[in-house]
Amino acid sequence: MQEYLEGPTNNLDFLRFAAATGVIFSHAFPLGEGPKGRSEPLTDFTHGQVTLGIVCVALFLVISGVLITRSWERSRDAQKFIRARVLRIFPGLAVSLVLTSFVLGAAFTTHPLHAYFTSPSTYTFILRNLTLVEPQWMLPGVFESNVYVGAVNGSLWTLKYEVGFYLLVLGLGLTKLLRKELALAGWCLTAGLSLLHIGRLGLWPELGLYFGGGLAFYLWRDRVRMSPWIALACVGMLVATAMTGTGLRLALGSCGAYLVLYLAFLPSRLAHFGRHGDFSYGIYIYAFPVQQAVTALVGGPMVWWWNAALAFPLILVLGVLSWHFVERVALGAGRRFGAVQHQASVQA
Repeated sequence: MQEYLEGPTNNLDFLRFAAATGVIFSHAFPLGEGPKGRSEPLTDFTHGQVTLGIVCVALFLVISGVLITRSWERSRDAQKFIRARVLRIFPGLAVSLVLTSFVLGAAFTTHPLHAYFTSPSTYTFILRNLTLVEPQWMLPGVFESNVYVGAVNGSLWTLKYEVGFYLLVLGLGLTKLLRKELALAGWCLTAGLSLLHIGRLGLWPELGLYFGGGLAFYLWRDRVRMSPWIALACVGMLVATAMTGTGLRLALGSCGAYLVLYLAFLPSRLAHFGRHGDFSYGIYIYAFPVQQAVTALVGGPMVWWWNAALAFPLILVLGVLSWHFVERVALGAGRRFGAVQHQASVQA
């Protein structure tokens, strides 16, 4: 696996884009048809173990586990690591929250605009969701008549976990505990905790399986062989645990993680998919409110595929704009700042 990680091309941009798109289709069921509408085919197939959205989040986290661990190992500079992570997450999120609260919310609220803009909730929506600690799902009078009542951007729940895993890598790196044996032991401990279903731990154990799977595979990269036969066996294990109704989450964190990496480094024309930009994050943070807006404009329940089809073009446009005018600009500014700091330290 090591030679693939060091290679010039991969399919990671396409896989992230596919995952972001998959979340749109998964959310289209409850947002278009309502919580009591038809269930996803994948949920039925797996006997309620997962939704397509959870599988896509798992894919994101596996890739993140690999790339974030690699980022730390390449620099081992806490300031540089933190700056890169902050600039990747928060500028795009901040802009999306401002637009959601002041533009979309103002357009769809049933409250008088004066009442809407003087309500503390209009502003705490931005502050609470930007801090990630205690997300706020609703805006005053927005989407209250939708079949999925009130929630403006339910996708943001994952960002707290994503940032938490970044901090975990940073902490392990600083304490020199980011080692392959400990990573494997940590994944096994996480697997055990996920089976215990301890309510106070929330989704940390389950999501830790996916991020930890990517992290462990990266640290063991010199011993991991990319083989179509292993990939096929992983597919078999995923199908078996899905059909039997048990063990799928563990399989996603292990076999699924291997399969994601196999597909990421499989030679294909998709290796140049991201040459125009990485739109996956923008798609992810704008999809939910746009899908809710589509349902509100239709004025009632709508079939899931119609919700996804109507929303996707606008979501894609917002994702492209977010990348080119917010995310890329922020990352570029961060790189220039880092270069200036490096030059200053050299001269000193």
